[in-house]
Amino acid sequence: MKTVGEILQKARVEKNLEYEDIEKKTRIRKKFLRAMEENDWDKLPSEAYIKGFLRNYSDFLGLKSAGVIAIFRRQYPEDIKAKVLPEGLSEPLNEPILKITPQSFAFILTGAFIFIFAAYLIFQYLSFTGPPPLDVASPKEGEVFSSANIDIKGKTNSDATIYINNQKVDLNDSGEFDQVVSLDKGVNTIIIESKNKSGKTTRVTRTIQVK
Repeated sequence: MKTVGEILQKARVEKNLEYEDIEKKTRIRKKFLRAMEENDWDKLPSEAYIKGFLRNYSDFLGLKSAGVIAIFRRQYPEDIKAKVLPEGLSEPLNEPILKITPQSFAFILTGAFIFIFAAYLIFQYLSFTGPPPLDVASPKEGEVFSSANIDIKGKTNSDATIYINNQKVDLNDSGEFDQVVSLDKGVNTIIIESKNKSGKTTRVTRTIQVK
């Protein structure tokens, strides 16, 4: 009678399969596949593990796993049944794609720090060389007022300079401004400008009406 290993090997060869392909499909390590075909049970885990491997491998090869396991039970050496786990079982059946070691963790941490620091420098550079942000909360475009005294509110960078119709206004520590200007009745155009230290300017125009 053929051994379990001979049966498995014959089926694999007939299907022209390599250990690497089977390992990917069954998730059984190549060294365990080879050990089963060579009937080298000492290189395999405990009996329960071996039966699980045989079942998966047989099913994959199109064999009747129940029959293969029955043959294995008759041929399995009695002295091996007493062992629990062989040397090397602690090695995982499937190596993780990425192993987190102290060295790799330190490398990732250093890379993250460099990335954050570089992003900060780029942000600071763009803040200095690019035009400052300018958000005008009030008045809204096309708004109609019954009073000639208009409250102009908004926000920009705290280190920028704000002009409303060419008149400089004060900013608080948060870059906010709140300035009342007097306008004539009728349609008025308000020009709000924010200028940073490098001379870059952002301009917002509001056209409103005073009745």
